[in-house]
Amino acid sequence: MKRKFIVGLSTIVCILTLSQAEISNLNDAINKAGKQRMLSQRMMKDYSMIGIKIKFGNPKEELQKSSDLFTQTLDDLIKFTKDNKEANTELLKVKKLWKGIQKDLLATPNKEKAAELYKSIDQLLVSAHKATTAIATTSKVTTGEIINISGRQRMLSQRLASLYMLKVWGVATDDSALKKSMDEFSIAQKKLESFPKNSDEIKKALAQVKKDFMFFEVLGVSKSKKYIPSLIARSSNKITKQMNDVTKLYVDMK
Repeated sequence: MKRKFIVGLSTIVCILTLSQAEISNLNDAINKAGKQRMLSQRMMKDYSMIGIKIKFGNPKEELQKSSDLFTQTLDDLIKFTKDNKEANTELLKVKKLWKGIQKDLLATPNKEKAAELYKSIDQLLVSAHKATTAIATTSKVTTGEIINISGRQRMLSQRLASLYMLKVWGVATDDSALKKSMDEFSIAQKKLESFPKNSDEIKKALAQVKKDFMFFEVLGVSKSKKYIPSLIARSSNKITKQMNDVTKLYVDMK
């Protein structure tokens, strides 16, 4: 029990530290915009975990913290991109979508409504990704694109967990979506590993992510009806934290 509490607390602390201060520069904006993608999937995962009564990592508290962080960061990004019409327009679209989703997301989970909420979250993800890409394309340094790719890995790790939880819950999803996200993660991982400016610290972290993802991959596509949601949640959160650290290293790269 004590170990579960510590793991859950460390996950919440990780979320809180993902974005607190105002946006300081372009790389910081790319990073934080990318985190919005991840948060959209983490919230769907938490909603599903509450629905199937999985308490690992305290999904109810994590969901509320993620919701607050999404709102705060969105407002910061809208202010930062006031001179970037494409990104700002997309972020305003995100805000409109978020306004319609947030209340349902924080309500008592309902299996009948979960499929529609999943579709709405996916629309939110698409707009958040477009906004992130619009910000990243304004970067004149090579790290802008790699920050975007690295940051998206955080989203994919949470998306995989979200899809798995929906599968456990019996909500209309199939393994093709899981397989697609796994393929996207693997392709991006290779791009990150081949980035010529990777430091030894980044190389070591990416090697660990690769190992953890192999474990996650086996669990995620298993045909067994014996589901292991807590292990999936733990693995996805571990990869998310690792990729958050890697992304920060890219942000700080000179």
